[in-house]
Amino acid sequence: MSTPQTGGPQSLDMSEAAAKRAALSDTIQHPLTLLPTVAGVLAGIGLPVLTTVSIPVGAGIGLLGIFVGGLHWAFRYFAGGDACMQKFYAERHEEFQKLKEAKAEQLAADLKKKGCKRGQVQVGQLDEKFQNLVEVFGRVLSPSELTYSRFVGTAEQVYTSGLENLERIVVLLTNIDDIDRDEVGDQITALTGKKPRNVADERNLTAFKRQAGVFDSTEQEVQELLAQNEEALATMDETGQAALRLKDRSASLSPKETMEEAMRLLGDMVARAKRSNIPAVTLDAAVGDGVKK
Repeated sequence: MSTPQTGGPQSLDMSEAAAKRAALSDTIQHPLTLLPTVAGVLAGIGLPVLTTVSIPVGAGIGLLGIFVGGLHWAFRYFAGGDACMQKFYAERHEEFQKLKEAKAEQLAADLKKKGCKRGQVQVGQLDEKFQNLVEVFGRVLSPSELTYSRFVGTAEQVYTSGLENLERIVVLLTNIDDIDRDEVGDQITALTGKKPRNVADERNLTAFKRQAGVFDSTEQEVQELLAQNEEALATMDETGQAALRLKDRSASLSPKETMEEAMRLLGDMVARAKRSNIPAVTLDAAVGDGVKK
């Protein structure tokens, strides 16, 4: 069997939670947060031990340093947290663009080579629907808004999940490149009908069934991944439709409710992609009796 290649697109966590964690980390690691805090802790412990400064005075100096560092952190996080999150999304967007440029065209070529026409079409559909969705967001939101960055970031994550599925499909199909399913099925049928079977026949029959099992379970996983991508494409359509209602004064939902609905659609799709944990194909994964129907 061919050795599958590895090295597919890596997940980009562009969720709001990840952006908040990045903002928190950025503010904590800022020199004006760290230096006074560290200096305060060292002064509070070291001065009474190494000098004639009394413990209360040392503790007071230490607390002052911690207070200054904490005050700076609070100011940067609560007053400038949005800017830190915008920076996070900008950096992730740059990573996404590099991934997209490096992988999309190659994936389409690989899928064509493997004869996966549906997957090949999905590469183009993911790109087209993503671009349409970003255009819709740009028309109903200001690109300078944090909300816009959140929406585009989540859409980029949905797109990336689609590429990961297609990369997985290429690897799966590579693994069964040299299995002739029709030939294997014919061998199983012939050996099953052979009476009596000797030891070699039994071993061959078992081996052919295992090969058939690998092929069939691989095909099933490929179809599941393709279906997941179709769900992602439909979700992008629904999200764009929901976002467009922001400009519809006759809509039943308020602008805030409309935005929450659009974000929920994208968020649910990302969550489903993360929960998807399809077992890897093994030689022991025989399906039924291995006879192709």
